[in-house]
Amino acid sequence: MRISAKFILPLLLLWSCAKDRTYEYEEKTQGNHWMESAMQEWYLWGDSLKPLEWRQYFATPATFVSRLTAQSKANDSWSFCSVDTVQTDNYPIGQVNRTNTYGMDYVLMTDPTGATTRQYARVITIFPGSPAMRCGLQRGDFIAQVGEEKITRNVADRLNKGLERKLVVNRLGVDNTATEILWATVDTLYMEASEPITIPAVMNCSMLTDDVAYIMLTSLADYTAIGASLSQLLANSPADLILDLRLCNYGTMDCVVSVANQIATASGPFLRTVWNEKKSQNNATYNINASTGIHLFFITSSYTRGAAEWLIYGLQSLQPSNVRVVGKSTAGQYVMLQAVPSAYYYTIYPAVAYVCNAEGECDYQSGITPDDVLDDFNYVQLFPYGDPREVLVDFILDN
Repeated sequence: MRISAKFILPLLLLWSCAKDRTYEYEEKTQGNHWMESAMQEWYLWGDSLKPLEWRQYFATPATFVSRLTAQSKANDSWSFCSVDTVQTDNYPIGQVNRTNTYGMDYVLMTDPTGATTRQYARVITIFPGSPAMRCGLQRGDFIAQVGEEKITRNVADRLNKGLERKLVVNRLGVDNTATEILWATVDTLYMEASEPITIPAVMNCSMLTDDVAYIMLTSLADYTAIGASLSQLLANSPADLILDLRLCNYGTMDCVVSVANQIATASGPFLRTVWNEKKSQNNATYNINASTGIHLFFITSSYTRGAAEWLIYGLQSLQPSNVRVVGKSTAGQYVMLQAVPSAYYYTIYPAVAYVCNAEGECDYQSGITPDDVLDDFNYVQLFPYGDPREVLVDFILDN
C-alpha cells in the first residue's frame, strides 16, 4: 500500500509538535536565565526585577541586560554587558573607541568666522601616538573636508575609523586691529588608517608656575602611574594643584581613595558605599589620613564620570573651602559597577552600590555643577591641554 506524500508531511509535523522540546528552550536561554539570577543578587535595584515574557530570554546578552535594567526605574545608563568574543571599548571617550580609531575627538559646528553656513569638525582632543597626532592634526583645528567631500554629519562619521584619509584643515587667526575671526591657514593632511590605541592614565603632568602643578587624567584605575606622577609634582611643594578630569570616565574605588590620600588637606571619612539588602555586608566607609595644605582645582566636562566624580564629591564634602570646580557639569554616575563573570561568553557589570559622601548623601545624579561654569568650545582658540594659555587653565591661573 502506498501513502501519498501529502499525508506524510502533516503527520511529521504533528509528531514534531507533540515532542517535548523544553530542553531546547532551556539550552538556548540558560545564559540569560543565569544573568537574571545574578542581577537579582548583585544589582543595586535587584528587588525590582520581575520575570520577563518568555520570548525575551532569546535576546542577545547586551539587549537582555538593558531589558532588565529598564525595570529599575532608576534611569540606569551605567550597567552593561561585555561579550568576550567581541573586542570593544567599554569606556569610549567621545568619538574615540580604543579598539579602532584615528585617535581624535571632535564636535560639529558651523563656520566660526560667520562668512558661510558650512559645517566643520572641530578637533577637541588628539591622543598621543595616534594616526591623528602623527599626521599633524592639532587641538582646535577645523576639518573642512574628508577627501573631496565637505563636512556633514554623515561625512564626519568617516573621522571615527577607516582607511587612510585626506583632510582639508582650516586654522583660525584673529585680526587684532579689526577684532575679526579669520581663517589664517588651510592645509591638506594625510591621516593613516585607524588602529587600536592605548590611552595613558596620565596625559599630561607639569609645573605651570613655581606654585601651580597640573595633571591630566583619563582614568582613575592605574594608581602606580598616577601616584608616581603626583609624587613628582608634590615634591615641588606647589600651593595649588589642578586636576584636569575632562577626559576621565572610569576607575576604581581603591585608586580614588589612594589619590585622595595624596592630595587631601583634611583627614576623616571620605566616601561611603551603600549596597542592596542582599549585599549589605559590603557597605563600607572609606577614610583618608592626609594633610597636604594644597588648594585643589578640578577641571570637568560632560565626559567626567564615575570615579572622577566620586573623588570630587568626596573631597567637596571633606574640605569644602579647599576645592574649586571649573568647566562643565559632569555625567552624574553616582553608582559603582562591579564585574560579575559568568560561565558563558560574557561578563556583566551591574551597578552594585551608591557612592555617597561621608554624610550618606549622593545627590549628584544630574552631575556635579562647577563653581565656575565655563565652556572652552565657545572660545576662538583651543590650545593643547595643560598649556597655560588654554582657556580653563588660564582662568584658574588668573583666579
